[in-house]
Amino acid sequence: MVKMTCFRFNLDNPEHAKAWEYLHSIDKDKVKSGNTAVVKAVNEYFDRMQKLSDDPYFENRQREERFVQQIVSEVGKAFIAEMPKFLASLMLGLSAGYPIPTPQTAVSSVTESNNNTENGDNVDYSAIDFGFIGG
Repeated sequence: MVKMTCFRFNLDNPEHAKAWEYLHSIDKDKVKSGNTAVVKAVNEYFDRMQKLSDDPYFENRQREERFVQQIVSEVGKAFIAEMPKFLASLMLGLSAGYPIPTPQTAVSSVTESNNNTENGDNVDYSAIDFGFIGG
């Protein structure tokens, strides 16, 4: 069943004029028709009004959620930007006292390291190839 209604726009009222312009400048690729736009707008408006009457803090919560999401997003971006520097300094700190081994010394270092571990001595990290971090 189809029902019709008529709207009156007072173009001297800025809100009415703005609505009139929106309805008459609809991008047909994005919105099927003015009817579809009006139906969505009316439904969203009254749904929002219902949520506000049920929950007076609805708008505040929405703003807070957007604010928190912005903070999380910015912290994530900063974290990703700083991670390579952090990892590089960490790797430099780990390898500061240990020379990077050549292939010939790596095998003997691993054997010595295994012997030292069995004796309870400190483990020698000189046999680790840190080339995987791009250095």
